[in-house]
Amino acid sequence: MFKSSFGRYLIAGAAIVTLSSIFISMKFTAKLLQTSSRTTRSVTAAREAPNYQFYKNEISSEPDGNLIDVIHKEWHGNHQLLEAHHGYIQWLFPVFENAGMNWRSEALTKAEAKEIREDLDCAKRVIKSYQLMLHFYGMELVDPSTGEIKRGKNWKSRYQNLSTHTHNFLRISRIITSLGELGFARYKRPFVEHLQKEIEDGILSNCKSSFEKFWLPLLDEKTKWYVQKTLETEADREDSVYFKDSESSDSQEEMSQ
Repeated sequence: MFKSSFGRYLIAGAAIVTLSSIFISMKFTAKLLQTSSRTTRSVTAAREAPNYQFYKNEISSEPDGNLIDVIHKEWHGNHQLLEAHHGYIQWLFPVFENAGMNWRSEALTKAEAKEIREDLDCAKRVIKSYQLMLHFYGMELVDPSTGEIKRGKNWKSRYQNLSTHTHNFLRISRIITSLGELGFARYKRPFVEHLQKEIEDGILSNCKSSFEKFWLPLLDEKTKWYVQKTLETEADREDSVYFKDSESSDSQEEMSQ
């Protein structure tokens, strides 16, 4: 009799302990989910316009990147870094099509592109991004108002690098596309025509296939291939404020220095 009653007490006590544990576990889980939800909302809010925020110098490129102003200042001329690092080009030159080979970056949205085109500080940073890569390829921006370029002082060694490191061909396709979507469509033709001349002169002959299949077709906005490739509409090719703003003459003089 005593053993039976004692057994029932043990069972009842165990049940109470179990229910208490379950209750505590449920409260902990609910709190954890609430915290996780707040964190997710915070991260999502911070990345609603990552490409625009990057060009506003508010967030760093990922992975192993930096703020855009730091990249422009400290990475310029660091050819070894620019060659080996594969996570910055998608941030400097975002496109509608996709984020490329970097899951820490995101495709450019139409809204972001419009914001960048309408922001003079962002526009100046687009030009600096372009100058950074032109120098890397052995070229130089002559006229920021037209996009005219020429060989840089370092062209021999950089052309050799470009010819032998073919992953740069994909980078050039991205740069051409991005220029058009960020408000610098007028830069595309001078770039492609400069490449064409160097290819025809035999200096960049290794680039011929990419030129014919991708770079040159990226100038023909009316083809089905172009529309499918870039996802652009005519409105997406609107000029940057850089070419419209009352300060543009001062800006162009500053960028050409």
